[in-house]
Amino acid sequence: MGRVCPRENFMLAVEREAPFWLPCPLFDGSVATIGHGLRERVDSGEDDWGVRWEAKEPRSGSFPVIHPITSPELVEDYPFPSPDDPRLARAARDSASKADRDRAVLFGDNGWGLFERSWLLLGMRRFFHWALRYPDALSALLDRITEVKVRLSEVLITEGGAEVLGYGDDWGMETGLLFSRSLWERFIRPRQERLYRVARDYGVLVFQHSDGMVQDLVPDLLDIGVDIMNLQRECNDWPGLMKRHGKRVVLWGGVSARTLDLGSAAQIRAEVEECCVLGREGGVVLAPGHSLKFERRKLGVMRRAWAEKGVYR
Repeated sequence: MGRVCPRENFMLAVEREAPFWLPCPLFDGSVATIGHGLRERVDSGEDDWGVRWEAKEPRSGSFPVIHPITSPELVEDYPFPSPDDPRLARAARDSASKADRDRAVLFGDNGWGLFERSWLLLGMRRFFHWALRYPDALSALLDRITEVKVRLSEVLITEGGAEVLGYGDDWGMETGLLFSRSLWERFIRPRQERLYRVARDYGVLVFQHSDGMVQDLVPDLLDIGVDIMNLQRECNDWPGLMKRHGKRVVLWGGVSARTLDLGSAAQIRAEVEECCVLGREGGVVLAPGHSLKFERRKLGVMRRAWAEKGVYR
């Protein structure tokens, strides 16, 4: 692995060129994450958006218990966090200063996505109720969230030097989308496109995470500017997506969080080895499918399998 540095090898894979090894940020240090300092989630108490959280289960962290926007009349004057707060720029600069830019690509984590942040503010049931009964109020709420997220994206790029801009949102269940495609097209897609445009304007790559089966959205995501997709391998057809979309698609993950949590060593090795085959010509970044607290022993199995099968030249 000494012929190129980790960041160069990572970029080969993302550009769908044959990498020297299958990039795996968890083990090769090819990616350094930087943040904007806005508290999107807390162990206990209120985050910076006014959502109250409580810790219930130590392995998965805290859960939202109070959703503060309870009526359409509250949307216009609700006190959203200011993305121009100087502490956010300082947080981006400070986290970037700790990264080795010669070895790692800087990944700007923008936090909770538009759908997630809106239902965190409203509650899940109220979100879907508003989509039917108060669509203008829901649109106004999503527009306000988008404005904050656009500025946070700019902070991560201009203050932190982010080279990849990361967005997270969960649009799927294990068997399909959480909502109708028409809802996504009306409320989510145009605002996602606005977020991605920020990265495009600065020449920065776009990363999108979503749990669940969301492969039907992949053509849309490619069309509006996504470069890298963190899709869960257990419910999305990775080989089919790579065959169908060719060099347009780059997939991140590949080792199921469920397998790392509950699976055997043989199952972990099998998933790693499948990714090593898929990523030989680029287009794959190996990682756990989700960021949970996994046993060190299980991560050791993943690392050994990657080291044995993931070196190409």
